[in-house]
Amino acid sequence: MSRMKLRPSFSTLGLFCGLALLAGCASSNPSEETFPTPDYSYLPPLNLNVSQVNVGTQTQPDSDDISSKSPTNPADTLTLMAHQRLHAMGSSGTANLTITKAEMTKAPHHALSGSYTVKLNLNDTAHNHHGFITAHVQRTIDAPSDLGLEHNLHTLNSQLMDDMNVELEYQVRSHLASWLTDATGTPLDAATIQSQDLSSTDLSAPNSTATQSSAGTAVSGATATAGRATSNATNSANAAIKGWQQPATAEIGQAAPSTGRLHSPPPGVLTLPQ
Repeated sequence: MSRMKLRPSFSTLGLFCGLALLAGCASSNPSEETFPTPDYSYLPPLNLNVSQVNVGTQTQPDSDDISSKSPTNPADTLTLMAHQRLHAMGSSGTANLTITKAEMTKAPHHALSGSYTVKLNLNDTAHNHHGFITAHVQRTIDAPSDLGLEHNLHTLNSQLMDDMNVELEYQVRSHLASWLTDATGTPLDAATIQSQDLSSTDLSAPNSTATQSSAGTAVSGATATAGRATSNATNSANAAIKGWQQPATAEIGQAAPSTGRLHSPPPGVLTLPQ
């Protein structure tokens, strides 16, 4: 009688152990993977000579597009990049960045492919200034199944965004350089022109001292005079030097120096032009 009563007890105990084991296995499963929020504020800003920057999306994804399954949505990431990197520093004009492609698809051999395209149009009707560029990037990565689809899509998006940040900056600096400003809003090309103007003022110095150089010819000799094609004394100075040097060389019986260096003639040989 006692043994028959113990049998249900052992069965019940085995059932409880099985349930506890299942509960323990369920609690030991790793939690869902978390992904960092994208941030591009640490990159150099592209300061544009416009008063506002607008960002829009005009994508038409294909039927096999799986970007919606990515934990970091491509269109949202591109929009964030545009707001953080394109800064309006001017008093007029508009910059419109349009996302035209942001797709992710499965590729053969357990791979994933992505393709992003943005267009940037700059318009300033007040100054009749217009410009545009297109930045396109494409990449394919291996997608191991043990890492999970979300992880692989996040990796693909991160690498595509690195490429896009480089490509966008390259296109802007290469083709829209006249729209770039410094941190104060001063156009970079205006700063270049200003530096050229400042250096060009030095060119007026030789003109302003032309009279003094001509006057000093009688003292310093024909070296300064021979360098001025516009001076009336050039021909006479060269002739005087030649006439002075040739007899001296013949009298001494030596060849002219190989360096061709000119020496000042004796006083009275050269005269100022009348």
